[in-house]
Amino acid sequence: MNDRSHQAGLITLAEYFRFGVKSIIGIMLARILTQGDLGSYRQLFLIYTTISTLMLMGIPQSLIYFLPKISDEQQRQRHIGNIMNLSLLLSVMFALVLLLLRQPIAIRFQNPQLSTLLIIYAAYPLMMFSTSLYSYVMLGLGDAGAAARFTIFSVITDAILILGAAFITRELVWIVSAVIAASFLQWLFTRVKLHQYRAPWRLDIPFYKAQFAYALPLGVSSLISMLSIQLDKIVVSSFFTPAQFAVFSIGAMELPFISILTNSVNSVLLPGMSKAESKDEMSLLFRAAVRKNALFILPVALLFYLYAPQIITLLYTDLYREAVPFFRVYLYILPLRVATFGMVFMALGKTRVVMYNAIFLLCSNLILNLILVKTMGMIGAAIATVVVTVLAVLFYMLLIKFKLRFQLGKLLPTVPLIKTALAAVIAFVASYYFVQIRPSRLVEALGVGVFIIVYILTGYLFKAILPYDIELLRSFADRFIKRAKA
Repeated sequence: MNDRSHQAGLITLAEYFRFGVKSIIGIMLARILTQGDLGSYRQLFLIYTTISTLMLMGIPQSLIYFLPKISDEQQRQRHIGNIMNLSLLLSVMFALVLLLLRQPIAIRFQNPQLSTLLIIYAAYPLMMFSTSLYSYVMLGLGDAGAAARFTIFSVITDAILILGAAFITRELVWIVSAVIAASFLQWLFTRVKLHQYRAPWRLDIPFYKAQFAYALPLGVSSLISMLSIQLDKIVVSSFFTPAQFAVFSIGAMELPFISILTNSVNSVLLPGMSKAESKDEMSLLFRAAVRKNALFILPVALLFYLYAPQIITLLYTDLYREAVPFFRVYLYILPLRVATFGMVFMALGKTRVVMYNAIFLLCSNLILNLILVKTMGMIGAAIATVVVTVLAVLFYMLLIKFKLRFQLGKLLPTVPLIKTALAAVIAFVASYYFVQIRPSRLVEALGVGVFIIVYILTGYLFKAILPYDIELLRSFADRFIKRAKA
């Protein structure tokens, strides 16, 4: 368990580094580009995320499930090689889709500029499909350090090339070209590292049958879940201008570093739960992950809600102050992220249930988005996403209790969650005074400091934060320092 915590911590730390650098890139682009150009830039990645999830269909994630189960080295190399070949074929298909449909996409998004940008951007999936496999391969092989090192390399190349192009040219075409150049360097890195896993092209029917039996339901569910999350942005892009979309997209998002934490924990938790020999063992692993996630997620949700206007204007200037309401609405999702209930079904190989839940999520989100956007404007799209996310979690919990026969009391550490939430609320109240007095950066910084100190003290007093947590954090810090020195 301790080793899994260290692996999750290492991945999380690397992903936080990615988040920090990516945030700096986004902040600088918001200050350099016009709102229209920033909207176009974000729409490119919205398009990539949507179509790539459709085409990859859960294949990268399946590596974490299959590789730990393969003991034979040759079979493992053949498995990775076959996946790499498949990803190359899919990436070529993706590039052709972008080139052939660039005009209809531009019309749908009411953005003629996309027609030209997509000619350049079509090269992006050719590199990124293969690149996206690398971290999953390393995690499947139990090498979290390699995955972390690649994450650091990739964000450094992005920062140097994208920000370099932005500062020098201030032209969106050159910035997108820099995105392609950075993705090429990352592709080159992974091709060198994975050269020993190359496999000859052949149609391995048994392999692909087993692969898609697991990955296809997971891929469909990932696609539908992604569409449900991105649906509000797709709808807003279709009904509003790129400049309005830029404002909406800055506010209407879950905090990226929360998804980094949960994804990192889940990437390590899934292999452990897959190997568990009983429901009690699975519950113990899941329960421990939920408690640790809550220690960070619950206070962050309240802190960011309290200081939302200051955060948005500090990062993106007063030009994007209108993004604050969208930002606050999305924060209501965060408490639900302490537990990823789909992990239980994935660990048991019941990926169809994940798919059914995702279908329910998408249909509900589509209906609510169309209704609320027409009646409430852009804020309706954000509200719809929150409502259907709550419904999806309730759907999972009912299935886990009545279909899988798990005891929710063993999966969820109810008392520790209540203690953590209470400590966060007390910190919120203690810090609230600082947003009421005359605003200044110093006062706001003091308020944040008070929040953190009060939360840690009350959390420790209520025994929500345990000596084990402090020791684990200290142990991880020591290990990280040693790795950094090495």
